Amino acid sequence: MNLKNKALVRLLFMISLATTLNSSADSKLVSFDFPGVRWGFSTVNFLPHMPVGVESSKAHIDLAKSLGLAWIELRDPDAVLTPGECRVIADHARENGIEVNYSAQRGLLAPDFQEVFERALANTVLFDGPRTIRVLALRGSGEKGWSDEEFERATKVANEGARRAAAAGLRFAVENANVVLEGQGLDCHGMSEFFSSTEPEVLLQLDTANLFTGPLEPSPQAAAEFIRTVADRVAYVHLKSARGGKALPVIEDNPLGFHKILEILADRGAPPVALELASAENADAVSRNIRQSLKNLVAGGLLRPSGPVVPEALQ
Repeated sequence: MNLKNKALVRLLFMISLATTLNSSADSKLVSFDFPGVRWGFSTVNFLPHMPVGVESSKAHIDLAKSLGLAWIELRDPDAVLTPGECRVIADHARENGIEVNYSAQRGLLAPDFQEVFERALANTVLFDGPRTIRVLALRGSGEKGWSDEEFERATKVANEGARRAAAAGLRFAVENANVVLEGQGLDCHGMSEFFSSTEPEVLLQLDTANLFTGPLEPSPQAAAEFIRTVADRVAYVHLKSARGGKALPVIEDNPLGFHKILEILADRGAPPVALELASAENADAVSRNIRQSLKNLVAGGLLRPSGPVVPEALQ
């Protein structure tokens, strides 16, 4: 048995034990200040240690349920899952009351963007949840942002992707990855200009740590202003901590606080939030880090159980 399969077996056992012991399985983690937000986690946290597949995806769904969460972002970077496999996963999610957003991993300028996009489109429609095609804003040849030619290509690909997604009953969102927020004065194009130049149907998948881990770290005030300008276009959020220009393996603090970010977004709706963590040494450590992150959010007052008892898996 290889290491990834052993990790899957261990995780399945831990989830089974937690679910068996859990007398508060119906208790969900919610936010008192932001009651409309649905909380979940991204399976990217486990990718270095667990292969993408039906059984691992079911394990992630079971883990979300045991933690009192509402959804998962199912990360399949190369869109290798077949529609048949996705139907099996989607059925398991529905049986357990967990929403799923299927998510491939390609930048707007990637040479194989279209072929991965086509597979992701066919899979995303099979799940109940945010129903959002997610792609990345990644730099091309520049050190901070897009050149004129790259910017033109990125906006064209995004607009076409949004039209294709809408035709399939989906949304299309671009994650702020490693492109600067503001390109003015830097001889490049950044995220603010991107969203002012694309159609309104091109949404933002907001990553709270990536705001501060790119090539030029903005002030918290500048990051907050960027979020305000695109708040009505945020599809969902990766809640992730950054410190010293690096993402952390556990949710702690952030240069722009999470409460402030959600406060800005609350005026325009309540987008779903998924915990995304820097990976750890093995799947067990990732699972512990997710639990610790949720405990930190509960201790900080951002989350609370909907019932009188904290979900067993967090105790």
